[in-house]
Amino acid sequence: MTPQPDDKTDAERYGQSMRILGLLSVGHALSNFYVLSLPPLLPFFKNDFAASYTLLGTMLSLRTIVSGGLQMPVGFIADRIGGKKVLIAGLILMAIGFGGLAFAPNIWWCMPLMVIFGLGLATVRPSNYTVINASIPPTWIGRAFGINMFAGHVGRAIAPPAIIALSAIWGWRTAVAVTAAVGIVISLGIISQWRIVRDDATGKNSGAKGPGIIAEIRMLANRTALVFFLFYTLNSLSNNGINSFSVAAMTELHGTPLAIASSALTGYLIASAAGVLLGGFIVDKTQRHELIAALVLIGAAALIALVGVISMPLVILTAVMTLTGVFQGMLRPARDMLLRAVMPRENFGKAIGMVTTGAAIGGTLSPILFGWILDHGEPQWVFYIIGLGLLAVAATVMVAKTSAGAGNTRGADPA
Repeated sequence: MTPQPDDKTDAERYGQSMRILGLLSVGHALSNFYVLSLPPLLPFFKNDFAASYTLLGTMLSLRTIVSGGLQMPVGFIADRIGGKKVLIAGLILMAIGFGGLAFAPNIWWCMPLMVIFGLGLATVRPSNYTVINASIPPTWIGRAFGINMFAGHVGRAIAPPAIIALSAIWGWRTAVAVTAAVGIVISLGIISQWRIVRDDATGKNSGAKGPGIIAEIRMLANRTALVFFLFYTLNSLSNNGINSFSVAAMTELHGTPLAIASSALTGYLIASAAGVLLGGFIVDKTQRHELIAALVLIGAAALIALVGVISMPLVILTAVMTLTGVFQGMLRPARDMLLRAVMPRENFGKAIGMVTTGAAIGGTLSPILFGWILDHGEPQWVFYIIGLGLLAVAATVMVAKTSAGAGNTRGADPA
């Protein structure tokens, strides 16, 4: 099929791109809202369903296993039939899985609902990145990644207080049902903009057949893809170590009061969200994405290791953790631009699925590793291992850039 000429003005193209990005970002925020709404609801589930926390934890793990295990298959599907179809299907499945909890008579009804929820959740990253990559002009792609990720941070941040407030007003079942209904409305909003959303489904490319499933799997087994898999695994391991164990390590190592350690972590999390936006705008102004990624990783590694060496007062500790968060946030748009530069557009969905699987592995290994370190009375090594992990991530950035320099096969950017 011959592509239609693009006769839109820059203002029209920008307005269309922002509408697409707005819909995707709201969907991303909603998915993270659903995920972070579940933990505050556990006490309600425990009381209404007379379930143990072990069983409730199993319910949450089931969702995680499904969503993590299906990232790569969903990426293949997004590349085959288009990211926008996968995205809408995923949002609807999440709304059904989450909203169905409002009508569950017991905990056992929640288990299949978590499978449905996990299936929907698995679609978010592959479909979002595929649509952004295809729909947003290349000069705005970095800030588009940043804005989309920032929206996810916002969804995570507002979920616990919002779901608790709504539950206090209406009861938890009504709160869950209303939130799920909002998800359906957002899905309908995306459908209403169907014609302006592009994707790179191989099944639509001039009627040509794709390279075949074996060739596509081999593509993911190349050196560059495996380096990015390691990148995401190590960065997730380090980032989860900061999120989950830095507070405990500070209190164990330096006797830092819990309130101060928690405040420092809060500063890190807020700054990380701000860093995502900042990084998105920066990467649109330069082609040296590997340099940005390496510098912020080295800076974050040095700062987090410093926390393991020196006991700091609140102001300095918060400043150090906040700057670490800015660096970690700035990394993400640069990371996504690097991946985009070396992966063919028609394979971008499956590539995102693959590296997201690496992130899930890192997130799974992190609590085991850092919990073991704390159990053995070496809290300083929490910070040292995180720092070393970030330096290792910086090394993978340079390896990935070297591989990319051998030849860029990503293809033409959207007009």
